[in-house]
Amino acid sequence: MKDQITIIGGGIGGLSAGIALQRLGFQVKIYEKRLDHSTEGAGIVLGANALKSLNYLGVGEKIQQAGYGLNECHILSENGKNLTLLHYKDSTIQNYTMILRSQLSSILTETLQPGTIVYGKKLVDLSQHREGIDLFFEDGSHTQTEYLIGADGIFSTVRRKFLPYKQLRFAGYTCWRGVVENCPDHIPRRFTETWGTKGRVGIVPLKDQKIFWYALKNCQQDDPELKKWTIKDIIYNFMDYHDPIPQLLERTKEHHIIHHDIYDLDPIFQYVFGRVVLLGDAAHATTPNMGQGAGQAIEDALYLSLCLKDSNHIESAFMEYEKQRLHRTRKVVQDSWVLGKVAQLDIPLLCSIRNSMIKLAPNSFHQNRLKNLFEIDTEL
Repeated sequence: MKDQITIIGGGIGGLSAGIALQRLGFQVKIYEKRLDHSTEGAGIVLGANALKSLNYLGVGEKIQQAGYGLNECHILSENGKNLTLLHYKDSTIQNYTMILRSQLSSILTETLQPGTIVYGKKLVDLSQHREGIDLFFEDGSHTQTEYLIGADGIFSTVRRKFLPYKQLRFAGYTCWRGVVENCPDHIPRRFTETWGTKGRVGIVPLKDQKIFWYALKNCQQDDPELKKWTIKDIIYNFMDYHDPIPQLLERTKEHHIIHHDIYDLDPIFQYVFGRVVLLGDAAHATTPNMGQGAGQAIEDALYLSLCLKDSNHIESAFMEYEKQRLHRTRKVVQDSWVLGKVAQLDIPLLCSIRNSMIKLAPNSFHQNRLKNLFEIDTEL
């Protein structure tokens, strides 16, 4: 067996990294603060880049079978008129795979070697020294590891240890997510996002007659009124939007809704700190506007494994990983931030101007953007 690598965080990035490292023969242990494998979240959209990375890790086929694949995303106005079509021609793979987050997490977890994940372990501190890293957990226990991957999300304890003054950015809007089961056949099985003056709504088809939706609305940070909103308030806000948005909202059960404000991490310039490396949201948390939060974390796992495969020195491989990922992930974070500002315009005149400009943009513009996003190189 190779060196011991510990991962903090059993989310999508941490699980993917664990799979990648075990395929290379490393001893891997994942510490997760949740008490079990249950995962909060609704649906998730994986772009072609994420699925290509998962194929490399050997789990892409299972995820495709569990998910719902499409090649197109329609951007619509609030009255249902088409603004543009996001479609990239790639004969080897579908552009979008939609799946429940819980299903994706389960597939990744089952791919790991038994006993890899230790639940109920919340990291509170760490100490790095010449021989390795000491890890201290909330329950009073501690352990030691040779190398550490911080995959503990946007509120990363590992990142705060090395970058204590780095702050998160509030995006200026909040988000509700829900899943509707047993959708009737008359509701189209297509991926759409509607941009309007009262907010933005996405509709994402899933397998087994399920549909995942998300709704975003501009607000003040930690808005006390929006925290009180029920499904009735959401329906009222979007009642004038085109079909099937009101119908889907009306079919959503209150306990199926997840709500939280949207934040990202203002791009940082360093992912590696000696024997410690950051991955996923801990390194480059992004707004959800390009559907790349999970995708970039999965890409991280792929590129980390490629760097380790071609190197005999782990810390050198970590530095090569940082070099490979910094520019790409920073660009995704910044592009997603800008896209969110454009998509969340809520002044009618500005919305009208924006919609007209989107319609005038040539198809080649969107094709090139998707090409740059979806195409990845698995040869360093």
